[in-house]
Amino acid sequence: MTEIVLHSFEGREVIATRIAVSNAGDGLSQALAIEPQELKLGDIVIVVLETTVDKITYEKIKDTDKLVRVQRLKAGTASLIDRSLVGEILDAQAVKIEEAKGVSRLNFDDDADDDAGNE
Repeated sequence: MTEIVLHSFEGREVIATRIAVSNAGDGLSQALAIEPQELKLGDIVIVVLETTVDKITYEKIKDTDKLVRVQRLKAGTASLIDRSLVGEILDAQAVKIEEAKGVSRLNFDDDADDDAGNE
């Protein structure tokens, strides 16, 4: 994993980043107006969203003198896409998020192969 170096701001250390998205509903509403889809409660849908970074601010982290960089993305074109197009990327990101929280997944598939004598 590549280590990202965050630049200081006005002499203060920046230790985190956050993203806020504005206008996200507008792009998706326009896309669904062209290609209507009926979604049901509980459906999981994948949205691809083209954005432009339109604002950057820095917020103080409570009880420290450190900052978080808040990067606002203004949504542009959006589309619902099939999970098969990005599923592997989303799955890999889910693992990274779990690992950052200290969660490790057990790989039972490798154990089954080892037990069957398939290495």
